[in-house]
Amino acid sequence: MAASGQFVRAVKELERLTTEMTERAIIQRGVDIAQIATASRIAYLHFLNADQNTIELGVWSHDTLAGCEAVYDRHYPVEAAGIWADSVRTRAPCIHNDYETQAGKRGLPDGHSLLVRHLGLPVIEDGVVRMLIGVGNKPTHYDKDDVELLDAVAQRIWSVTRQRRVLERYLDLGQRFRHVQELASVCGLEYDIDEDRLVFDDVFASIFRTRTLGETPSNLHEFLSFVAPTDHDRVREAFSGFGGSRQTLRIGCLRQPGEHFPAELKVEFRPREVGMGVICFGILQDISDEVVTEELRHRADHDPLTGLPNRHRLHAWFKQGLGRRGTHDGFVFHYIDLDDFKPVNDTWGHALGDEVLRQIAQRLLQAVRKDDLVVRMGGDEFVVVQTGIDDRADARLLAEQILSEIRTPISALGRSIEVRASIGTAVCLSGHRSLAEISADADRALYQAKAAGGRRFVVAGSENG
Repeated sequence: MAASGQFVRAVKELERLTTEMTERAIIQRGVDIAQIATASRIAYLHFLNADQNTIELGVWSHDTLAGCEAVYDRHYPVEAAGIWADSVRTRAPCIHNDYETQAGKRGLPDGHSLLVRHLGLPVIEDGVVRMLIGVGNKPTHYDKDDVELLDAVAQRIWSVTRQRRVLERYLDLGQRFRHVQELASVCGLEYDIDEDRLVFDDVFASIFRTRTLGETPSNLHEFLSFVAPTDHDRVREAFSGFGGSRQTLRIGCLRQPGEHFPAELKVEFRPREVGMGVICFGILQDISDEVVTEELRHRADHDPLTGLPNRHRLHAWFKQGLGRRGTHDGFVFHYIDLDDFKPVNDTWGHALGDEVLRQIAQRLLQAVRKDDLVVRMGGDEFVVVQTGIDDRADARLLAEQILSEIRTPISALGRSIEVRASIGTAVCLSGHRSLAEISADADRALYQAKAAGGRRFVVAGSENG
């Protein structure tokens, strides 16, 4: 690994990359971090198009742009790219410590800086090259430490970029859905409790796709035939005024012939204009679009493979005060990295590796309490935030339990798989530390655990676990 101070500085800078930034800002800041972290003079970050044959020349570090006139190109052919794009072709990191004399180096994009040394690597997801990142002109030779550090930076950039793209799609869809809801037909209703007489406006037919107005219900019993049986009692109570003079409830409804959809029912009771008693007025709205939006929000906050919360949710959780409910302010940040996971993927394939990750996620959930948070950071890295603690011994107990849970053999796709883990644990008994600070401490402790041979935990600021 690179020098610990250099690594920690990179980690701190990377923690500032969040989905609250625009994609352009994430990428620009990320490529600047890559240059600084590797002590390079120039850096770039490009994306591979879906065809895997062309490169979208995207972002150069500020220092790079100060010395060249790089030209943006959305479809730069891979076949025309020089050896700086070899990491795309080989799907592996490539080091060129004597770029000028390298055979077959070919050209650079128009306006690019002179390259003396170069390190490039790809980011691969689902078997597809998604991103190409590279640095150049370090005063000394690039080595495997630079590769590891640049890969860590690249993975973080890609993770946040991908989350931002999901969030942007969600925000865009959310705006569309809100617009659709404003234009959508809303069915009005009036219910006379004393007479058990229910009247809907003509929009009922379009919402429930009934063929004739004669199918529109005229009393509560008939309306319940359009409501999911599990919600019958709730609807009866709402129309009776049992739950209060103004109510809003989400119910399941049925279209002919039997199609389910979510709806929102709002009712309000007002005194009769003439005579005694009250009349129920209300609206019924199909909220299918809103439910889809909620599902998109969930996807933006959760890892699709394991179902665990992701980095974005972790940041939000810290901003919300760690979800603390009790009087204890202390919390623990466990940074977990699997020691033996890469050989699982290399030997048995990604399908089995994915199943191992899913089972480990479930074991972590079983090891913690309901108020704790389990996060998949990406790859084979997880975080457990342990809340409501007032003693460092609590941190050690959970770390030991996590190691025990993970090292228990996993049955996956007919095979018995054994993996181990290293944990960097950071304890905050006062509860007054930022996510960036506590995660940096945990990362340093994780580095120490790895350096000591792995398969253990280290608590920041104390002896090995």
